[in-house]
Amino acid sequence: MQFARLILDPPAAGSWNMAVDQALLESTNLTGHVTIRFYAWEEPTLSLGYFQNSIDRLGHQASLGCPLVRRSTGGGAILHDQEITYSLCLPCAQRWSIATEDLYWVVHRSLCSLLNDQEIDAQLFSEATAQRPRKDSLPKSFLCFQRRSAGDLILDGHKIAGSAQRRKKGALLQHGSLLLARSTCAVELPGIDDLVSNGPLNRQNFLTDWVAKLAVGLDLEPVVGELTSDERRAAQENEATFLSATWNQKR
Repeated sequence: MQFARLILDPPAAGSWNMAVDQALLESTNLTGHVTIRFYAWEEPTLSLGYFQNSIDRLGHQASLGCPLVRRSTGGGAILHDQEITYSLCLPCAQRWSIATEDLYWVVHRSLCSLLNDQEIDAQLFSEATAQRPRKDSLPKSFLCFQRRSAGDLILDGHKIAGSAQRRKKGALLQHGSLLLARSTCAVELPGIDDLVSNGPLNRQNFLTDWVAKLAVGLDLEPVVGELTSDERRAAQENEATFLSATWNQKR
């Protein structure tokens, strides 16, 4: 079993959230340490996938007034609001960093198991068994939560969790979102609270239980910590990039 630093961050701007994930990826490359981070957003924020065209956001009217940030990972746009957001940074020597597809499934399986424990019938999406048109015949939805990939978490036909990865030299970043409730800036996307009848999730209890499930699934021992001074300084430097039009409108 390997120790993992557990960071529980308060709500912050999208530029800072992405800058910290980047700093942790860079730090992991140097230190070889594992970090699990949970964070939130100080206001509804639209994040674009690395390869998306920024002009495409004009087609999503409800989020036009939201701040924009581009992620360093791929996938569709995400409206970050009523959600739990996580990141996981692993050194490439760590077995889950090598088996990247397995890592995706393990993280989502821990979520699925926790929801099932609470009698919420979430399921992992499997492209192999789904009855749907061929991928190349489907238009690409702008929003990530209107897309489906193997391992995504589905509830009552709606995607409620997805993740993306990025590798940098000797480290891997996986981050993702669990949709808790519908946002007024993306009303087409229901969250867990909108899809179940047994009342809203207790966010704090759910997060505590999820950490425990993750620890078992990934064979890690979480220890609460915080950013080092070097990581905070790196995040401050990185934030300039995630605030810049050069980065956010690069495509």
